[in-house]
Amino acid sequence: MKIAIAGGITGGHLFPALTVAQALQARGHDVLYLGAQHGIEARVPLPVPHTLLEMGGLRSTNRTPWSVPLTIWRASRAARRILDEFGAELLFTTGGYASIPTAMAFLKRSRGLVLLEPDALPGKANRWLARRAVRICVNFEEAMSVFGAERTVRTGLPLRPEVYLPEVEQGRAREAFGLKPEKFTVLVVGGSQGAQALNEVVLNTVQYLPSGELQWLHLTGAAHFETVRATAERLGLNGNYHPRPFLQAREMGIAYRAADVVVGRGGAGSLTEFAIHGLPMIVIPYPHAAGGHQRYNCEALAKRGAAVVLEQEALSPKTLSEPLRTLRDCPEQRIRMQQAARAWAIPNATERIVQLLEEVGTCTRPQASV
Repeated sequence: MKIAIAGGITGGHLFPALTVAQALQARGHDVLYLGAQHGIEARVPLPVPHTLLEMGGLRSTNRTPWSVPLTIWRASRAARRILDEFGAELLFTTGGYASIPTAMAFLKRSRGLVLLEPDALPGKANRWLARRAVRICVNFEEAMSVFGAERTVRTGLPLRPEVYLPEVEQGRAREAFGLKPEKFTVLVVGGSQGAQALNEVVLNTVQYLPSGELQWLHLTGAAHFETVRATAERLGLNGNYHPRPFLQAREMGIAYRAADVVVGRGGAGSLTEFAIHGLPMIVIPYPHAAGGHQRYNCEALAKRGAAVVLEQEALSPKTLSEPLRTLRDCPEQRIRMQQAARAWAIPNATERIVQLLEEVGTCTRPQASV
């Protein structure tokens, strides 16, 4: 079967798309990924056949009343030519505005559109496309109330297989980062957006707590690493603080194994990775995320007992250190949060989506005449 895949700009849309694409390839299907020239997909290696479309006029910093319809029209026209040449029988999209031109082009030639909604509050693109989709996959049960249950199934969110390494022992994982094997370890994941505010409060919290109470593995983001590293050196922070700019997928999997608790933002991909590892979460939703979707994601996991939510405007060394100390000193609470996180996560999300796509493809493929 020939399956086109769309969705990108951010890692939250790109990586699930690529994970499904590679799984489909492994089962013998032909895949083609369509993304945007200005998205993260233009800056990372893409392991599947791909074409990147010009969608610069859809960027929030470039949008004008004329740029949006003109860009969609041009990108849709290019996408339709590419889809025709490829012979796409099915389209799988992971949301975001990068999926709209490709979906519009595909819907003019076929009806086999399948959506994946990563967030608890569906985005505008998927809300609009859902009317034409044959099936809708969701990560959070909360999204089902928006789309309705008839065509919606909870599959979970596909994760890169390299980030899940349950065979790695905690001691070995800590050794890989130069961490002390016996000390309570906090992993900080700032994410690609809004990392600066989180970086600042983490540095202040390291100073606020007595030396050696906790040890930190802090992923600052590449753009902020040099500033954070220089500040840490100037302040003479103790050997229990370890900043890194970013980690590749396998390194990220090892970092999760090293941690006792994670502090991070509320992107669907990050939260799903935290949950599948059973990590107690202290989450700070990025206040400027589109539609406030990170807050909905965080609240959904807090409601299940898997996360503690802190608002950015209330964030301080005191408000961050209090739940960290509580989790360090209360293993029973950590166990409850671990169990709640694992109960929510779906480890075989990729397999579920691949099976659904194969079923939809069988139903929508024209039958040979007898």
